[in-house]
Amino acid sequence: MPESRRIVTLTSDFGLRDHYVASMKGVILGLSPAIDFVDISHAVPARDVASGAFTLGQAYPCFPAGTIHLAVVDPGVGTARRAIAASAAGHFFVAPDNGLLTYAYEREASFAVHEITADHYFRRPVSRTFHGRDVFAPVAAALARDVPLDRLGPPVADPVRLKLPAVTRVRDALVQGAVLAVDGFGNLVTNLKPEDIPAYAGGGRACRMLAGSREITRFLRTFGDGAKGEVFVVPGSAGYLEIVMRDGEAAPALGLAPGDPVGVVLA
Repeated sequence: MPESRRIVTLTSDFGLRDHYVASMKGVILGLSPAIDFVDISHAVPARDVASGAFTLGQAYPCFPAGTIHLAVVDPGVGTARRAIAASAAGHFFVAPDNGLLTYAYEREASFAVHEITADHYFRRPVSRTFHGRDVFAPVAAALARDVPLDRLGPPVADPVRLKLPAVTRVRDALVQGAVLAVDGFGNLVTNLKPEDIPAYAGGGRACRMLAGSREITRFLRTFGDGAKGEVFVVPGSAGYLEIVMRDGEAAPALGLAPGDPVGVVLA
């Protein structure tokens, strides 16, 4: 009976100029040929674990149960950081234990995480600088062959989580948040949600957003509602409020990056 096909997604900061992505795919195909690959992104900023976690966290729920998500943004490769395999809501994940799976941990009610110690699954020799090829890729192939997580190594009770910025309310006059990510259009994705502010939640109170040196007073519904060159706020597809510029890039215009604070002043 032919092997059933499995989906394997890949997320990395490798880019596409070099051989890294192709090498990982080649290793997986050599061990488990019935694979359909989907590249989530290989344009995560170099060594930016938080951006990689955000990208993976927004994409993985769109895939069917049984998908294997291989994520490699790994500035600690070759150090004592753990390699892990995890499962949650029918999805499987293979990644360094550096916070890349934070959004999955936050989203799912339960998950299982195991350290990858069963080195007989690894490609030999194991490079100290390319675990994506020699550790994570062959383990993803093992999961595609239905190798159970507990065969890969012991359970992990304390997987690394990034400290995500919180939304806080200061008295009844200010809602404080932060930028989570900047997308390829230069839109600033904040951690504020429509229900956090009266412009979208209702209640009749006026408000304005403070972002960098800019005061934003326009809270619209979609990108095309603003005037050319205008900076305004829209509810984004990920469920967060985004600061955008019509026909331009808000991030460089405001000089903001992930982690920078934003606030909403309530009248």
